[in-house]
Amino acid sequence: MQENSSGNSGKLIFLWPATSADLQEAALQLGYYGYAAELFDTAADLLLAAGTRNPTSALVDCGAVAGLAGADKTALSALSRRVPLACMSNGGGIDARLGAVRMGCQAYFTRPLDMTSLLDTLDRLTAPPQAEAGRVLIVDDSPALAAFYAAHLNEAGFVTQVVTDPLKTLDALNEHPPELILLDMNMPGASGEEIAEVIRQQEAYLSIPIVFLSAESDVSRQREAMSLGGDEFLHKPIEPEHLISAVKSRVIRYRSLRALMVRDSLTGLLNHTSFKERLRAEAARAKRQGKPLSVALIDIDFFKKVNDTYGHPAGDRVIKNLSRLLKQRLRGADVIGRYGGEEFAVALPDTPIQTAARVIDNIRESFAGIVQHAGDKTFQVTLSAGVSGYDATSNGESLIQIADEALYVAKHGGRNQVKAAA
Repeated sequence: MQENSSGNSGKLIFLWPATSADLQEAALQLGYYGYAAELFDTAADLLLAAGTRNPTSALVDCGAVAGLAGADKTALSALSRRVPLACMSNGGGIDARLGAVRMGCQAYFTRPLDMTSLLDTLDRLTAPPQAEAGRVLIVDDSPALAAFYAAHLNEAGFVTQVVTDPLKTLDALNEHPPELILLDMNMPGASGEEIAEVIRQQEAYLSIPIVFLSAESDVSRQREAMSLGGDEFLHKPIEPEHLISAVKSRVIRYRSLRALMVRDSLTGLLNHTSFKERLRAEAARAKRQGKPLSVALIDIDFFKKVNDTYGHPAGDRVIKNLSRLLKQRLRGADVIGRYGGEEFAVALPDTPIQTAARVIDNIRESFAGIVQHAGDKTFQVTLSAGVSGYDATSNGESLIQIADEALYVAKHGGRNQVKAAA
């Protein structure tokens, strides 16, 4: 058994056989993206290791599988029922693909192995399950009813927040923005229709679904409530199963639409506008809590040359590979955006500038080692970055400007380097 030398502790991938040059290169490249790849000499070694450890996926050579004895082939097929199994072959004919499917393989690759496709597939196969079904704000003046709704939604995996005073709705929205609002229509102090109007007057909350809850049987009033910003009307009393189903479908739709609005279509990262909004919020939090905050601007070196030499599809793959590397190497709390073209922006909360510069420099070193593909051609690309740090006079705009100035120094100092602002 051989282990890649990246020294990471990421997702564990088993590869077999170790004699395959394609898999040896795959192990090296996977290490740059935070995967811990291990090569095995025999299928028996792989199966033994899988019995005592917990790989997140396995990639095997179809030709080697064909040469296995019956017992090992059966054991490998059984392994596919608890570990996502992928295979690699010389050809992509229907017979070979059917054999892989019958073996239990969830993915199939042909030589030469396309690392971008492999990484996309591994990311999908090894993605952790969604931690929560959705965040729901319940606004109802009846504590008993609000608790009833919350209990059933919590049991279904939703994270709920309850407000029994409608006048505190905005405070709850600002503190913990939900993905759906359950809003009672008849409340003292302010009706549900009035609260809906207040919510819809604020751009930040225009897209959040509002579901009215009421015993109101007057159809004209129901229509009026919907015209004021509601997305659905549920008539009390409502069965828990109906409530959960209605909330779930609306949350799924909201997430899909929200992703289109705030995410870059190529990389899945925050777009320029959304990143700046998040950065402003992080800068305000740093000021409020007196904690450090760093910002990095990252630019791919000589990117125009990549497009001119290898074509725009290859350039898109380079951009996608860098975005994947950033997502793999940075923390969940870090904010990552595609700032424009081949430029990326990162906000690192609770991180001093020198620590942030080291983190980004480690990413720079890994990116330089990644082999990029354009058909049967391969090439490598570098990046440059500038890093700024929060102080008492900082805001989101100034952090970007200072990081941009540091990036300018890095690019005009020879590229392939990270510069921290003085």
